[in-house]
Amino acid sequence: MKNEQLPINRVEMELNQWRSREERFSKLFNFSLSNNRSLLKEKLHHYERIGTKYKGSKNIEERFALQMLKQEKNKILKQLYPNLLVRLIRKLIIAPLIDQIAVRKDAKKEEKNNQSLYYQMQRIGFRDLSNQIDQQIKEGHEQFTIPVSYYINEKERLDHELSFVKDQSGQYQFEAYKTTLQNKSKPDEERSQYFKVQQGNSIDTTQAYNLLAGRSIQKEKSWIQLDFNDKDASGNHRIKEFHYGYGYDLEKALQQLPLKELSNKTQAAKLEDALKQGNRLPVTLIKNGNEHRFYIEANPQFKSVNIYDEHSRKITLSTALGNKTMETVKQQQKTNESQQVNHSTRNGMRVS
Repeated sequence: MKNEQLPINRVEMELNQWRSREERFSKLFNFSLSNNRSLLKEKLHHYERIGTKYKGSKNIEERFALQMLKQEKNKILKQLYPNLLVRLIRKLIIAPLIDQIAVRKDAKKEEKNNQSLYYQMQRIGFRDLSNQIDQQIKEGHEQFTIPVSYYINEKERLDHELSFVKDQSGQYQFEAYKTTLQNKSKPDEERSQYFKVQQGNSIDTTQAYNLLAGRSIQKEKSWIQLDFNDKDASGNHRIKEFHYGYGYDLEKALQQLPLKELSNKTQAAKLEDALKQGNRLPVTLIKNGNEHRFYIEANPQFKSVNIYDEHSRKITLSTALGNKTMETVKQQQKTNESQQVNHSTRNGMRVS
């Protein structure tokens, strides 16, 4: 029989956060905090904010917790303000004003946090999730995940699982997302990777797809690629990195191809930028004065550009051009690739 999950007690969660805060402070200072007036005032304000925030709750557990909280507040009040008249004045006049200010402040803080999350997700490539995030935050989860799935094409589907966590300040952070690439034509080759969200340098959804598809992307001055033959203890594919000293020059590699796009500086720049994102792109190759459509992608490990025909079959430049010396070129390319693999670590390749 499946156990039903109990509703989240948000009052209890916020009280536990305060308790954790007290425990941290007790480790920092030698003197007793139980009778510290400044701490008691802050504790009282915190309890009053919780009471105001959840006073309309219909959750039985939360309502019971609020009753216990009320008794604790009265106890602190007597400790701080022994005089009955002072307590009444504070209760009737001062406390409501403090609560209103605190509630407005919390609302602005929450709105700012939410807007930051929306922007961060949109920048990485996730859109239209504001309602789902708002709902999860209102429920007060310490951490939660949001699933997102969509098809890249008729055969490939991406399944994302976005992870959010509340930090010590009570703000929610978009921590990471796990992406799984499923291919109907290759059901046994499901690939997954956990991408950590980093300030200003996160892997976006386009780059995540390209990495899982086996291609390389450029981050800052390094190229990275997933190693599908090696995983770490967490089940993540290890990352092969080809930094600047490795010597891969994408622009130079493109110049080896008789591409129509290279005759226009704007088109050439767009082509290069898209290849750095890991995309496989259609290009027009000039062959005997005629135009032919092929597809290319960056290959930093072998300091070249991969070429594919209309059936997604990898071919050599000689094949694309119809060169009769194709087999000779193939053999030389295999030799060069073998030499580069053997010397990769000495020439700037790193696996992490």
